[in-house]
Amino acid sequence: MKLLPGKFRAKVARTIKNSSIGKSVYYLFITTRFKDESIAVFRGIKMYQSSSSSGNISTLRRNIHRIEKGLITPNPRPYFAESYIHETVVQFKKIASLGHDKSSAQWAFGILNQYFQTVQSTPKIKQAETLFLESAKDSEPANHRTFKAEERAPNTITHTDFLNLNIKRRSVRYYLQQQVPRELVEKAVAVALQAPSACNRQPFMFRIIDDPELLKTASRLPIGTESFADQIQMMVFVVGDLSYYFDVRDKHVIYIDGSLAAMNFILSLETLGLSSCMINWGDIPERNKALKDFLHLNVWERCVMAISVGYADPKGGIPSSIKKHPINVIKYNV
Repeated sequence: MKLLPGKFRAKVARTIKNSSIGKSVYYLFITTRFKDESIAVFRGIKMYQSSSSSGNISTLRRNIHRIEKGLITPNPRPYFAESYIHETVVQFKKIASLGHDKSSAQWAFGILNQYFQTVQSTPKIKQAETLFLESAKDSEPANHRTFKAEERAPNTITHTDFLNLNIKRRSVRYYLQQQVPRELVEKAVAVALQAPSACNRQPFMFRIIDDPELLKTASRLPIGTESFADQIQMMVFVVGDLSYYFDVRDKHVIYIDGSLAAMNFILSLETLGLSSCMINWGDIPERNKALKDFLHLNVWERCVMAISVGYADPKGGIPSSIKKHPINVIKYNV
């Protein structure tokens, strides 16, 4: 029997979805579910390339991290980083002259100084060192150097203490009508910035909304906040920046690094007497556009998650959220 047009289309769609090549075609051309992400990734790469001429903080931080790894290698080669040392110094000079990221510039200064004192000079390294010394005249000196594991401060937090902090932290949705002090939030962000980050690039921002009028909109931008939106005293949007990367391979790093920082952030809030709730940011085109318009985001900026913050209402309910047992999530070897 001849297939009806509607049935024919349905059959074609099923056939396409059931093959690996068909799936690629389907998600690339037929559905637009990944359109926003694809555009963000490629626009981010383009932005990365274009910003090199004016000062690229991602290039500088990545290269300094690469140099640090070379410096801590046992029995290091007489010289290394020759292929990118000039680029690194050029970016250091630009970032230092801009003056908007002093911590990165000071870190770069200290490690580059250590590098040139450590490696054997070659014509390329000598040329870069000359440029560095010229740039260093107008830079704030810093004593940042690589160090040995034994030089770290002793740990004073027990496993039990840390476990109890994590057990105490629960997703709190009901807050006292009390303003959240910005100085406490900034302390929590300082802890967040100690989280691991691929090549130490830290490709994210904490976009914080605490104005009561703006909160009326911000608290309702994520899905799932309808029941407690009016309770929220502060909304934090962790926003990843895809212009930190030169290749598609790193498209997921903003979500990894942003999430690591967010975990540090909410644990730190607990130590400061504040509570929070991590709110999933679904990849929904309409929501993405609403947030983009609200925060004036660039095309290459993507929301990782939202976080509500406030002082917990003592009478507010909290789900028990019992976690899995370690035995259920561990598999040793193969």
